[in-house]
Amino acid sequence: MVVLIVLLVLLLAAAAVLGLFFMRYYRLSNYMSDSAISAKAAEYMAGIDPSALTESTGLTESELDEIQGAIATDVTGSAANLPLNSGIYNLLLVGVDRRDTSWNGNSDSMILVSLNQKTKTVRLTSFMRDLYAEIPGIGVRKLNNAYAVGGGPLLIETIEKNYQVNIDNYAAVDFVGMAKIIDILGGVTLTLSDSEAETADGYIRDMCDLQGISPEGHLFGSGGTFEADGLMAVGYSRIRYVGNSDYERTERQRTVVTQLMDRVSSMNASEMNSFALQILPLVTHNIDSPTMISLLMKVPSYAGYDLAESRVPYDGLYSVRGEILVPDMAETISKLHEEIYNS
Repeated sequence: MVVLIVLLVLLLAAAAVLGLFFMRYYRLSNYMSDSAISAKAAEYMAGIDPSALTESTGLTESELDEIQGAIATDVTGSAANLPLNSGIYNLLLVGVDRRDTSWNGNSDSMILVSLNQKTKTVRLTSFMRDLYAEIPGIGVRKLNNAYAVGGGPLLIETIEKNYQVNIDNYAAVDFVGMAKIIDILGGVTLTLSDSEAETADGYIRDMCDLQGISPEGHLFGSGGTFEADGLMAVGYSRIRYVGNSDYERTERQRTVVTQLMDRVSSMNASEMNSFALQILPLVTHNIDSPTMISLLMKVPSYAGYDLAESRVPYDGLYSVRGEILVPDMAETISKLHEEIYNS
């Protein structure tokens, strides 16, 4: 989820400071090839009906088919073609709602980090969990379902097919791992309303139950300003039903992200070393070592890049059908290309 925004800082900056030990750090991270993930997913799904892992769309299959047909017509003939040789590196950061270690859960957060060397910009594009998606081999579902049935490779394929952006790699962490990373960084300062505190405490109790620990000492109790630990920060970041639903949740996530990035950027070499050793095993990714080394060489320049943010669906370019957010696809793809590729 939110702490994945700092993945490049975690893995690359640590290696940049201590470059001679790059492979040591790399081996600590949980690299898994796409073929290995796909095989694992196929094995797990062999005895499971995909619909059992799907959140309700609130629509019938015929209604989903109708939406799919309308989107196909909307996109056909549009000028939105996938740019090639853009010189942009796209990394999809995934926060996973996984409740056990058997397999993956739905992707609770999906943020595309686009590194543009030409414009010297890092763009963060949030893809909302309830977005329309035609998932290959599954059908029309919410976008967050792709990770549950096929892991990172299927989620990437789904976003590329539906939203016509090329994604180079992904990195993922679950709630437990995210809370641990935030704790390692010393927590964050958060200000909540009474309603936010009540909702966050519900999520915190659920996470504590799953881990078999007491929620005491991790609850907000009421509104106010808090020095929040990992569980509290994760609970805060998951709030969906206070304020403007999932839209406001992305703002909460950015509040946490900004503080985490500040913590990491202020570390010295010794602190970065200790941090990397603790957090890298918590991250699953498909970034091979040559790609990582290539990214590593560019780390010094990334520090001076401007930060830009956006969210799909865009305001005014979507409708709500049942429980799915259905974009005006042609215009959405066109705007995505304009923002990410400057085209």
